[in-house]
Amino acid sequence: MTGSVKGLRAAPVFEGRIVMVGCGSIGQAMLPMIGRHLGDVYARMIVLAADEAGRKIAERCGARFIHCNLTPGNYRTILKNYVRAGDLLLNLSIDISSLSLIRFCAERDALYVDTSIEPWPGVFDNPMLELRQRTNFAIRAKLLDLAEELGSDSPTAVVDHGANPGLVSHFVKRALLDLDREMRDGNARPTTREQWAALACELGVTTIQISERDTQASQRPKRQGEFINTWSVDGFIDELMQPAELSFGSFEKRRPKRAREHRPGSGTLFLERPGASTFARSWVPSRGGFQGMLVTHDEVFSIADYLSIRDEHGFVFRPSVMFVYHPCDDAMLSALELEGNGWVAQAAHRRLGADIVEGMDELGVLLAGHERNAYWYGSQLDIAAARQHVPYANATTVQVVAGALAAMMWALRNPRRGVVEPEDLDFDECLAIAEPYLGRLMGEFTDWTPLAGRGKYFPENLDVQDPWQFQNVRSRQWFGE
Repeated sequence: MTGSVKGLRAAPVFEGRIVMVGCGSIGQAMLPMIGRHLGDVYARMIVLAADEAGRKIAERCGARFIHCNLTPGNYRTILKNYVRAGDLLLNLSIDISSLSLIRFCAERDALYVDTSIEPWPGVFDNPMLELRQRTNFAIRAKLLDLAEELGSDSPTAVVDHGANPGLVSHFVKRALLDLDREMRDGNARPTTREQWAALACELGVTTIQISERDTQASQRPKRQGEFINTWSVDGFIDELMQPAELSFGSFEKRRPKRAREHRPGSGTLFLERPGASTFARSWVPSRGGFQGMLVTHDEVFSIADYLSIRDEHGFVFRPSVMFVYHPCDDAMLSALELEGNGWVAQAAHRRLGADIVEGMDELGVLLAGHERNAYWYGSQLDIAAARQHVPYANATTVQVVAGALAAMMWALRNPRRGVVEPEDLDFDECLAIAEPYLGRLMGEFTDWTPLAGRGKYFPENLDVQDPWQFQNVRSRQWFGE
């Protein structure tokens, strides 16, 4: 089945400036697309970047490009020259603190949007810090504290709104409505967090996987000592070296050994293993079952929190939520080589773009454990379709830009909502902006489970009565478990 979205709304009136921080793969793809949604914006757009990579594209579009490197010591001095009341700061960087920029924007009465919550350098890849300090959960916890401090009527700051995190939270809501219609001929239209959580509980959804399989391939294969990716290499290496994290649902019977809870009663775990060496099983429509890495992402917390039901004793209902990611094959080989090299990053980095000859990024959500087993909903964007929007981009970057554009339009229409996560936004409105860039949006049921083919050649410790238990989803166990 194929989902539908409401028609595109007229662009909001916006007379401020767009100040874009970072001009890597996402920023360079954003530049030509933003003008399709905001008229004459380039005359009011400033790009701040730590290198020269995006200068030609920015200036070709008509934006002002400034080469500068924001640090904890200088970001306020630099930004006060460009960000004023009524402007929007679009943060597409890595290694620049989201919390610092959000606080700065609130003080200046400016809007803020980012695609991931970032700290200053020296956190995610710092072996001197405790594992707990290097988790996404720890960074997000500080963000939630800041949101409470600033209040719900402060200038809008939309965080974590690219493709994932971001659009996948809206895919979950679309999938829940599809399940309600297909499984019980319902016509639910939840409007509050409590209503969405009740719907997920009533439908019997126990597991939600953000399920992504990237098959884009270059005409020039990976060489030894080279790290390849379809988006930021440095950002991806940070993710791979962080501990694997997930939300652990109320239906789970057995907590993994060597798993630690972030906070008592939080329903969230981190494993004493990096995401790059923690594998799990998932499914996408085009390829079927696949093995991916259990990479940490903020949506595994925000989706689970949004759909949880509590009473005075704890969780009455909470789904397990995790991100299972198989990047393009050359990126997967790069990750394996990184681990084999003792987590010393390869000297050569290459981001795939014009050299891609085939493949797509298939990004969706797999809602499982209900009476129809599992349902996948998401985007199938191939490289040819992505290049129709931005000739030099790839499918991965276009999906992220689609999410960022949706967040920007929502923020401009809702300028005083405080710090908000994707679940707080109108999912229909956001998908209406993003859908034209996402290739095929589709949903499909499957009878596949993580038990498929398991134990056929080697005995494993599996729960055959309950296929979606996390112990079944994990592809490999480590010594002592």
